[in-house]
Amino acid sequence: MLNKVLKFVAASLLLLPLASQAAAPEFHYEAPLTDAAGKVRSVELPWFVLAHLLQANQADLQVVNAKNEVMVSWIKPIENIALQAEERNLSFFRGDDPTQVGLLLKLEPNSNAPKLEQLALADRHYLIIQNAQTADQPFNLQSLTMQWDSNSLTQWLPNTLKVESSDDLQTWQSVATTKLPYVLKEKDLAVENRSIEFAQTVKARFLRLSGQADFAPILDALQGVTGLAPLQSQQRLSWQTVDLLSTNNPQQFQYSIPPSVAVKQWRMHLEETGTAYAGELTSRSPEERYGAKHDYYNPMSFLDYRLNSELGELRAPAQALPDWYYQSALDWRWNFTQPQPFKGKAAVELAWQPLELRFIAATDQGPFRLVYGSRDPIKPLDAALAESIQSEPFNKQVTKVELGSEQVLKALEPTSAAKPWLSYLLWLVLIAAVAMLLWMARHLWRDLNKVSG
Repeated sequence: MLNKVLKFVAASLLLLPLASQAAAPEFHYEAPLTDAAGKVRSVELPWFVLAHLLQANQADLQVVNAKNEVMVSWIKPIENIALQAEERNLSFFRGDDPTQVGLLLKLEPNSNAPKLEQLALADRHYLIIQNAQTADQPFNLQSLTMQWDSNSLTQWLPNTLKVESSDDLQTWQSVATTKLPYVLKEKDLAVENRSIEFAQTVKARFLRLSGQADFAPILDALQGVTGLAPLQSQQRLSWQTVDLLSTNNPQQFQYSIPPSVAVKQWRMHLEETGTAYAGELTSRSPEERYGAKHDYYNPMSFLDYRLNSELGELRAPAQALPDWYYQSALDWRWNFTQPQPFKGKAAVELAWQPLELRFIAATDQGPFRLVYGSRDPIKPLDAALAESIQSEPFNKQVTKVELGSEQVLKALEPTSAAKPWLSYLLWLVLIAAVAMLLWMARHLWRDLNKVSG
């Protein structure tokens, strides 16, 4: 009798590791890949793939061949997406103040510099910004950012603003702009833009901003000017519009970011002009959905708008997010203070870093397809192999392929969030069963000792 009990206990203990062993992963979606020549192929990952991934870092994404064999694959950011920019403070001289402009002329090493009266504009107020002290040090400017005293500049629309550039303070060239600064009150909201963006990079020693009476308020309020020049091309972002989910509060909406999407920026989806949104964006990490903490955190105020004015259409820039925000905060909640009350459907546009998947394939193994969306553990690439494929020759002569329509392999269960608790419950049941078996074995052993004694 004792031997049977001990064997049963030992068998129960051996079954415990099986509960944590991962079976073949079950995927919920697939999409075919077009055929192409070349051993290394790549495909850009669209939103519908990233949105259906259930694990971070695209872990639940594989390429399989016609025999369902897993191909060696890896994911990398698409080239030239990092934005590196240089910013510097620039000196400025108010044209309405002869002392300041006179100081600029005294600093000029060129003996042919114009006289003070030659710089004066008869019917326009002006401001001169010094981009470089000498001709061989001009800064490649893509935009200017103006800092002003908000208390003294409460309403400003410089619709007569003119921007010019010069290397000698005498010959001036007109500069085309794509965005002008302003301060505007609309629907009890003060909206503003402090930057002047140029249509093309400006490389000149001086910039002159001038205008009629509508330009004058900036002269007293201006506190600083900075210039920005990108060292590389503008960061490439992919955008997707998503609908927000309503809550019990009519002024509150929420959305869960897919765990494999690193959102860099966001903005409201504004189809019509004359709209403004303000409020607070909060977030929390997925680990806190079912834990002790239920409150959202990381509050960030936002103001988004699309308005008509004398300057034309005014659109707020997209809301940038710090790295820590999109790395850990996946449950987002918007609390709107404007409009009040909130009417209609709320939608936002999300910008993320575009990614491409590369895989190694032989020509006789196709057709290939992506399988993705799984909660099961996925075995990662061997560390040595993962490091080797990041180097040459796997990143040369890459052939691009296209992704076909998505197909659902198995519908996702709506109660998937409860699965972690099922795992805990299984372990508790197993531990309780083993504890009971050990207790029974102990008592049987004691009873047998009494009988033999």
